[in-house]
Parts: sequence; structure tokens; C-alpha cells
Amino acid sequence: MGENSRGASAGARRLVRVVAGLAAAVCAVAIVPAAMADESPVGLQGSATRTYVTPGAAQGFAGTYDRAGGAREFTDRLGAPSGAGRDALVLRTPGDEDKVMFATDQVAGPLERFRSSSYYALRDPASTADPSLLPSFQIGVDINGGTVEPGDVWVLTFRPSGGAAGSWTRYDTGAGRYCMVQQIGGLDAYRAGCDDGEPMSLDEIIAQHPGVSVLLAGVNQGGGNGGLVSAVDLIQVGSRTFDFEREVPA
Repeated sequence: MGENSRGASAGARRLVRVVAGLAAAVCAVAIVPAAMADESPVGLQGSATRTYVTPGAAQGFAGTYDRAGGAREFTDRLGAPSGAGRDALVLRTPGDEDKVMFATDQVAGPLERFRSSSYYALRDPASTADPSLLPSFQIGVDINGGTVEPGDVWVLTFRPSGGAAGSWTRYDTGAGRYCMVQQIGGLDAYRAGCDDGEPMSLDEIIAQHPGVSVLLAGVNQGGGNGGLVSAVDLIQVGSRTFDFEREVPA
């Protein structure tokens, strides 16, 4: 889990379920969207190292707080960004109470690393949900670093905006603004609003919370997203890019 301490690493695994409980859906809340990065599919960014995520090799990804009819699938049904192989991860939330998430603890460590981060998302043109909805990007953090104690866990949520249905769009989460919600029970981050005021940039969060460290990060869809079918791929954090495939290409 990168530079995090062993205590924090174990804490991240224990807290996957509670952090995911806060995982925000893209629902109707006044969130300032981040600037959208290059919309043209360009595959891996810079010198990022590709890590394949498959059903048999999850690379730390888990979805222990999926709810009701929320589902995910490794498939080529909606294609993949240019240069990203054949497959992607398709997310489905048929009803408003459904939720599906997928997050990994392999990106744990300093929040500063997320200054260089991004992901690709696509909305299925056949979706019946609000056309503005897309999967969110979330970072579970220990707000003051060190040993994880009750009340230390917060969820930072980036809500994407823009992108034509059926077209892959890259979102620059490093330049995004995040809603911050403290983990308390099964709270839903978007329905609860932002506990710590207006959405903030990563630099603002780091400045206000010295020592903040990441426990896990990934994508989430659900809680007010009934009828949404989407796909995500190429989650990039620092020097690593996670490529979703049914199997590792030969």
C-alpha cells in the first residue's frame, strides 16, 4: 500500500466496507465540477505504468458495499478508450437505491500523489437516467495520517461533468474539486452534502489537513442513479494506470 504505515495498511482493509458506505453516487447536489481534461481518447498518460485488473487478479479492488441491484462487469460491450485494450468495467444501477463501487488500497499513501490522477468514463446511450449522471471518483482518507482511529476516515468525492453519451472522456481528477464527508455509519456522501463546506481542490485539502493520507480510491455509482449504465477504464494515480480487462492480453 505504498508509503503508508503497516497500521494504516491494515486499517484500510478493515475500513473498505465503512468507507464504501460513504461512497457517493452522482445524484442531484450542487457540486462544482472539475475541469474536464483532454476529451480525445489518448490511452496511458505520460510515463504511467499499466496494471491490468481482471476478474482473477483484482489488484486490491473490491466492492464490499454494493447494494441491491447494483452490478459491475468486465466486458467489451461498450468498448474501451483508445490504447486501452478491448474491455472496460461496466456499471449498472437499475433503481435509485442500487449502488455499485470498485476501489483499491494499492494507491494508499500521500494524498499529494493524486495531484496526477484521472480516469475515463462513458455513459451508455441506452441509459434512462438523467443525462448528466456519470460514475464518481472517490478517495477514502485518514484525515490526519498515522494510526486510523474512529472519526479519522473521510471520503473525498469528485463528480464528473460533460461528455457525450457513447464517447469515452478523460476526467482530470488531479485538477478537480472534491466534496468532503466524514465517515459516520452508512451515510451517503452526496445526500448528506459536504460536511466541510464547499468542494475543495486537493491542494486546499492538503493545506488544511497536514498529514492526510489515502486509504483507498476508486469509482462509485448509485443512490439516485436509477437507470444508469456506464463504463470506466484507465484509472490513473501517479505512475500507475489500472486497465480493466477480462484477461491479461497475451
